[in-house]
Amino acid sequence: MTLLDIQDVSVSFGGVDAVRNVSLTVEEHQLLGFIGPNGAGKTTMMRIIMGMVRPQQGSVVFRGMDITGLSIHHRVQLGLALAQQIVKPLHTLSMLDNVAIAAGSRYMSSPLWAFLNTDRTQARKRARRLLEFVGIADAADAMPSELPLGYIKRMEVARSLALEPRLLLLDEPLAGLNQTEAHALADLIVSLVNATRSVLLIEHNIGEVSRICPQIYVQVNGEPLIQDTSEKIMASPALRNAYLGDH
Repeated sequence: MTLLDIQDVSVSFGGVDAVRNVSLTVEEHQLLGFIGPNGAGKTTMMRIIMGMVRPQQGSVVFRGMDITGLSIHHRVQLGLALAQQIVKPLHTLSMLDNVAIAAGSRYMSSPLWAFLNTDRTQARKRARRLLEFVGIADAADAMPSELPLGYIKRMEVARSLALEPRLLLLDEPLAGLNQTEAHALADLIVSLVNATRSVLLIEHNIGEVSRICPQIYVQVNGEPLIQDTSEKIMASPALRNAYLGDH
């Protein structure tokens, strides 16, 4: 069944088209890779899905509901979550509390208020389980400034999972990691997909995307190019042309 259905979405900034006539679907319990060269409009699409950017035309339907005009908070309540490329942890809180505070966003527009004014015991228990799931339970009591980027990236995934998403959007989670770290985090991303959760993965690391994603969607210059199995995408002359300018 279709979880996310984007139809003919277009957005322009200052008269310049960022995305044009984009249609994209994500199915239930699917890991879909989303690739494209710089300037393809990938991050803009993520922001459209989350409600940070409103399209001038087209529609965004999630779980059968038209959410094109809904706020970010309402989209989170419906089961959307975004792990951003540039992670911005709360540096005055431990890794554990960075994750625990995120749980409040699922139910309230002010997660900090919820965290400070409710019983934190259950939130911290759940946060610890999530940190263990993403492989960094050893850093639960550490401050973000004390840890390398690989830990911060995994914390961002845990923070997003605390929102209990039906669809998790990952915006270049492998950026800045070395080959070993990227390979390990990609393996973790595969494990995020289950009967009640799908993942849309935007990533420049095409090698890892093609390794873990059964299907890939390619966008170029703000327009959809092709969506197919990873094997067909990687063998496609259209992909080589998009990245290398081959003819």
